This record gives sequence, structure tokens and C-alpha cells, in this order.
Amino acid sequence: MRHLIIISMIMTFAMPWSVSTAAAQSFDDRIVNILVTSQKHDYGSPWQQGEIRRASIAGCVIEGKRILTSSYSLADHVLIEVMKKGESRKYAATVEIKDYHCGLALLHVEDETFFNGLKPVALLPVGSMAGRSAKVYKWDSMSSLKEYLAELTKTSIRFYEPNCGVLMHQFSTSMNEGGDGEPVFIDNMLAGMATGLNAETKTLFVIGSDMVHRMIRDAADGTYDGIPFFWIDGVDLQSDVNLREYYGVAPGEGGVLVTQVPGISSGSDVLKKDDIILSIEGHAIDDRGNYVSPYGKLYFYGLIQLDRFVGDEVSMTVLRDRKKINLRFKLKAIPGDCCTVPIISADSGPRYFIFGGLIFQELSAGYLESQGKDWKQIADKRLLYYFDSIKGLSDRGPDTRIIILSRALPDPVNKGYQYLKDLVLTSINGKPVKNLAEMKTTIDSSSDRFVVFKFAGEITVVLDRELAAKQSKRILMKYNINSSHNLSGK
Repeated sequence: MRHLIIISMIMTFAMPWSVSTAAAQSFDDRIVNILVTSQKHDYGSPWQQGEIRRASIAGCVIEGKRILTSSYSLADHVLIEVMKKGESRKYAATVEIKDYHCGLALLHVEDETFFNGLKPVALLPVGSMAGRSAKVYKWDSMSSLKEYLAELTKTSIRFYEPNCGVLMHQFSTSMNEGGDGEPVFIDNMLAGMATGLNAETKTLFVIGSDMVHRMIRDAADGTYDGIPFFWIDGVDLQSDVNLREYYGVAPGEGGVLVTQVPGISSGSDVLKKDDIILSIEGHAIDDRGNYVSPYGKLYFYGLIQLDRFVGDEVSMTVLRDRKKINLRFKLKAIPGDCCTVPIISADSGPRYFIFGGLIFQELSAGYLESQGKDWKQIADKRLLYYFDSIKGLSDRGPDTRIIILSRALPDPVNKGYQYLKDLVLTSINGKPVKNLAEMKTTIDSSSDRFVVFKFAGEITVVLDRELAAKQSKRILMKYNINSSHNLSGK
């Protein structure tokens, strides 16, 4: 699945499948064609943008004259247009909500005549699955709406970063491409929105309609807060007899052992390392970290994030020092700058600073992903270490970032260093810097003759500060670069 989905937990339904395709007979008046023009940024040359791309995706009309689709299909968009079946006219659309933490988006069309003849879809009620045979609707290259049959195989809690639990259905399908907001219907009601497709296994990943209900309720007051922020690490007890006896877990009880609680997470003021979460809102947690839901067993994050909202209070029973205690805490919103290594890079440009032809960037998920679909295997292991340590790094403060020397623009000023790349900066002239803005200020205000960069792995780079500053304009012109820095990411 090409989107950044990190963990798949306990899943419920499993059936063999039977898939066929046929021309769509219904829902033409509820499903629309969304034309997305996008332009990603070039992390290899962060001062410029990549190629312009165009895609045709699907969406459906919901109450309130809005269009529901997949948020990741709108990433880095510069223009959105919508069309309805039987018409060639394109209507301009704007984003009302685009939530990468739950994978859904809502669009607004200013010209309300677009909705003439269109009807809102009916949503499956929360906590229900009327059947397993589904219909998926997708626009083909000829702007014809096609219907695909699919069979529900599994339901689970899956996670978008940072640890945002989403109800995810998996369907078997004959589709060779898709996963871009195609609506999925069961018994003529919307069961969810497609957000990814594994073409090899013919598995369509679908965000459940419960998440759609949640988004609509969240936005009802005019302010959308998103999924509550709960960001801990835990270990399922499973059948580890020694672990259970060590912590004093009673026979027949289950739970999750808390191993890390970042200070920015909801509940960090009451939860502690080595607590064992036994129940949430009275729902017992088993030894695999699951609770009983209308969809079968789901991972315990579902009790916190599926149908609760920012500002809600959550109750937990935990085992601490072999004693059961009750905890209560309010749910926080996901902070916009929650991560030392930003994990949502869409819709913003990479921050960079060029000095003496050395290109410095802030490490982000976008930078790692730009190395290809196999970036988790081919990226520099030191960079992956920082990415994997996001939770622990978060307590360094919201303005702290990991600065890397991504590469060098070969020039006599940096002779000997032109082949360096992907190095993690540790200090400048013996002092650590928090981010690129502080780095630029440190260098610009320095009176030292040399700028000494120290990198992880005991690598040192020394530049003549005054010479590098004087040659900056020439280097930028040589490589056709407009600015030596972008510290805002805009």
C-alpha cells in the first residue's frame, strides 16, 4: 500500500472471494469524477518543484452538498476540478477538510448548480456491517463509471502516523488499479472509501464509514479538530507467563504494558512507564491488546480514537505496582509540529539552507520517501534510526529538528567535501543547533574565521566562513538557484 500506513493489528473477517466487473447501473447520481492536478517538491533539489501530474479519482456526494474522497489522493494539489456523469463541464472545487491522519477529505464546490440532479449517499450506521458482498465504483480512462464486485475479507485497526487508529476494511477485488477514493457500497449504503490497493494480492483497503460519521460529527460545529492524539508505545502481554507474574497480572486478565509515554501525548500526565492498561471505558483489554467490538476484536486504540473527540475525557483502569487504579484524562489535538522528524510532508516544501555549496535540510518523511518505494530498505540507516525514534525525540521540544547535509554542490569552496551526503549534523563550532533557522543565525552572526561542522560518525567539515559567504551568490547562479534558503517550508 503506497500511502504511509505503519501498523496492521488484529483482523476479524476472512472469506474466499468472487469478483466480477460490470457497467454501473446505479449511483451515477451520487458519485463524481475528481480531476486533481498536483506538483510534488523535489527533495534532491529542494529549491525547485517536481513535475506536474494529473489524476482522475472518485468521490461521492454527502449531506450538506459536499464531496467525500481520499485525502492522500489530493496530496500536493494545485488545482481540483469535479465533473458529474453525462457532462463535460468542469467545476472548480476547494478543500474543506483534508485529514492525512484519518485518510479522508471533504471538498466544497462554490457553484451549487453542480449538485443539481445529484443525491447524497446513505451511510452505513456506526458499528454495523450489513453484509460482505460489496460494489466498488471507479472512473475509467474514458470517463465511464465502472462497477466492480468485491468481498469483505478482514476488518482491523490500522494506523496512520502519528498512531492514529482508523477502522480499515479489506476487500478482495479484480481491480488492477485504484485505491484513490473509490466509494464502496454494501446494501446500497456507503461502507467506506478506498485509500489503497495492493495490485499483487488484489486487496483493496477501505476506510470504514464509521470514520466518515466521525469526521461529519467533528466538523458539525464549524471547527474540525481531527483524531485525538494518543501516542504511546506498548507491549501486548500475550502468553508470557514470566512477564505476567512479574507485574502481578491475575490469571485470566489481559492488558497492554506501557513502555513509553511521550510528554506531548494525551494522558502523559497520568500514565506511566510500566503501567498495564487493563480496561478503557469499562471495556476489558485481552492479552493481545484487543477489545470486543461490533466488528469482532479490534486493537485497544479503537476505544480512544474511533468515536471520541478532542476534549473528551477517557477513563482507564491500569495495574501499577501490582495495584489497580483508575485514571482519567482529556484527549488533546494532534499538535501541528508534533514530530522532530515531520511525518506529514505533503502540501509543504522542504526547508533548506545552502552555505558554501553544502545543502542542509531538515530530515522528514518526505525526504526519506523521495528515495523510492523501498526507502525503508535503501535509505541510510542513520536516517532511519532517527525516523524510528520519533516518539523519544518528541520531548526535545516542538522547534527541534534533525538537520542533515543532504548533498553538496561541487565548487572550489567545498573541495574535498563534494561527495558527502545524508550526514546528521551534531554541532556547529562546538554548539548544537535546533533547526535551520537557528543554524543560519549562528553562521551569520559568527565572528570566527572558520565554520566547523560536526556530523554523526565523527565526520568533520571545515569551511572558511568569509570566503563561503562571498562566493554564495556565484554558486547560486552557477546552479540556477534563486535563494540560498527556505526556512518556512512554504
